[in-house]
Amino acid sequence: MPLSFSRHVDQRQRSIEVIHRALDLGITLLDTANIYAPAWDAIGHNELLVGEALGSYAGSLEGVIVATKGGITRSDGEVWGRNASRDGLLRAAEASLRALGVDRMDVYQLHRPDPGRTFLEQIINLGAVKDAGLATTVGLSNVTLPELELALEELGGPDDGGVVSVQNEWSPRYRVDRDVMDRCTQEGIAFLPWSPLGGADQAHEVGSRYTVFAEVGQFYGASAQETVLAWLLATTPVMIPIPGASKPATVDSIVRSVSLALSPDDLARLDASNPEHSSMYPESEPHPRLR
Repeated sequence: MPLSFSRHVDQRQRSIEVIHRALDLGITLLDTANIYAPAWDAIGHNELLVGEALGSYAGSLEGVIVATKGGITRSDGEVWGRNASRDGLLRAAEASLRALGVDRMDVYQLHRPDPGRTFLEQIINLGAVKDAGLATTVGLSNVTLPELELALEELGGPDDGGVVSVQNEWSPRYRVDRDVMDRCTQEGIAFLPWSPLGGADQAHEVGSRYTVFAEVGQFYGASAQETVLAWLLATTPVMIPIPGASKPATVDSIVRSVSLALSPDDLARLDASNPEHSSMYPESEPHPRLR
């Protein structure tokens, strides 16, 4: 997502280099969305970028998974909305296919629940995207445990060819959906925490906002950000953090976190740190709505 912020859109070659660096280092999951764009009239910007980077990559793409999302709308004047109707999701998925330059998406996720429809209807419509051959698997984003349970009842889990991923926020500052994470662990559903470092506006400050991560990291010769990612990875086997990167050096740091083995005592210390948020964001806040 950071690669499609307005301040980065004129640096396309560097953005492609960032993605190529990730692939070079063995990263196999790229997460995007149709609304990751600098403006409402540039929908699909990030998907086009990912598609171009994959198309120009000289190495092997075996095992590389691209996950994208639909269901949120942006229209003239930056008016945000939701459309998880059958036609809306199918049209959005078809546009994502064209932007990514693929015949079928690996994972297509419902970006956020549509308050104008029952969640069951939305799940059925998400399943229609897969049934139409537009996506191999489907996932959810920003859901509660009852919503996840309903989706599992209707579509099944990974073993049934149903829901394979859930993308909810989880970070040092926000740890609300433990019940969702635990259910994902039980079912073997990938849990993809968005803004794992606190979001683009706080990622560089995570060590000063949550000093315990900087203190623990110093012992291991790691940055606070690397320590956060290592902590997340140790939380559950289904955890796949999706930190954003706008520089190749950031990708290097992200990958270093994978080999950082924190002791049980240090993990417990980090778990005991206090998050800023203990309830869901109000719908009026624009920052998480983009996720």
